[in-house]
Amino acid sequence: MRSMTGYGRITKNIGDYSYNVEIKSLNSKNLNINTSISPLFSPLELHIQNLVKKYFKRGTLRISVDIKLLKTDNIIDVDLGLSKAYYNALNNLINELHLADDVNLEDLLKFKDIVKISIDEKTIDDIWEGMKEVLKEVIETVLRYQKEEGKDLKDFLNGYLNELEDIVIKIEENAHQIKEKYREQLKHNINSLISNIDNIDENRLEMEIVLLAERADISEEMDRLKSHIRRFKNFLENENNNDSIGQELDFICQEMHREFNTIASKSKILEITNLSLEGRTLVNKIREQAQNIH
Repeated sequence: MRSMTGYGRITKNIGDYSYNVEIKSLNSKNLNINTSISPLFSPLELHIQNLVKKYFKRGTLRISVDIKLLKTDNIIDVDLGLSKAYYNALNNLINELHLADDVNLEDLLKFKDIVKISIDEKTIDDIWEGMKEVLKEVIETVLRYQKEEGKDLKDFLNGYLNELEDIVIKIEENAHQIKEKYREQLKHNINSLISNIDNIDENRLEMEIVLLAERADISEEMDRLKSHIRRFKNFLENENNNDSIGQELDFICQEMHREFNTIASKSKILEITNLSLEGRTLVNKIREQAQNIH
């Protein structure tokens, strides 16, 4: 199991290039990849994102890439024709305005379109081969970081789940009081209407009590709660989870929260109501931790 938070950074020279790659991984419901790279190497951005998507399904990934050339390549081109045109135009301006100035190199370099920087496709391919190697190493570093964080998350979640199981047991221990509670409530209501309780049809009374108790029966909610807890634990223990489990665990938390809400609305027993509130609070804590799971 992996957390969504992680960090990795590597600087490495391969061939004629120096690579500095950093990845920061943060929580996010979906996968968001933000890449910072020089426009000179922008053709590599799509390659980077496609590689990263093979390892990450969720989270915000901030990738910073710095590439330096270790030897001089023919990547700078000077437009001599355009340079001469600028030079002549400036000289004409000086002559027309009778200025006591000369056109120099610094003046020409202010025109950005004179110097063009470009890298051919073959060079980009060569750079990507080294970049791919460094990027994979950084990804492995991030994954190790996430797995260590995942161990701590797993311990937290198992502790919360054990507490949740204790709450479910306590609710079950008090659930038998529901029928008796409705019996007492119904008799009390009838007593307030008639003075002689002996005239009540006991069979009809018992039938009404059973009907009321069935409406307040929480056995199905309890069964689903226990099933959700087992399923959650199975996800935590299954080391062969290949896909992102964070979204699945978030869904289970929603379902557990729903069951506790239903139990609280059905029950007239104070102990069960309080235990349901404790259960919902605990599920919120579980969900908060689960949302950091990749």
